Amino acid sequence: MKGILFALAGGFFLTFQSAANAVISQQTGTWQAATLTQFTGFLAAVAIVLVLRDTSYRQLNQISPLYASGGTLAAFVLFSNMTAVHLMGVTMTIGIFLVAQLLSAVVIDSRGWLDMPKKKIGRPQIAGLVLMIAGVIVLKW
Repeated sequence: MKGILFALAGGFFLTFQSAANAVISQQTGTWQAATLTQFTGFLAAVAIVLVLRDTSYRQLNQISPLYASGGTLAAFVLFSNMTAVHLMGVTMTIGIFLVAQLLSAVVIDSRGWLDMPKKKIGRPQIAGLVLMIAGVIVLKW
């Protein structure tokens, strides 16, 4: 249940962030907005680490450069997201982002990529993907 609540919170935050970033990018530019978002997110994360007195940051030097590069991917996620919101609106952007995330997740789970445990993908999961895609098509109308 806790995982579901965190996933819901993440989805809500992503949607609000998408709309806010689109407004910021209209005023400053897309890469500038991505920079601001990444920077304020960094500051918030550092503040949370300090408040929680979490010392596990000392292990950062043990992380593979492949995984440590996640922030780089986030910059492109932000740029893509803001550009898509300007072109299609928040609803279509989030809908298509969710489909892309789900497709990527199924591939990662089914192949066990990125050190994730390999999971069996069957007809129910494929049906879920098809329904998500159909949902986005319905939203487009």
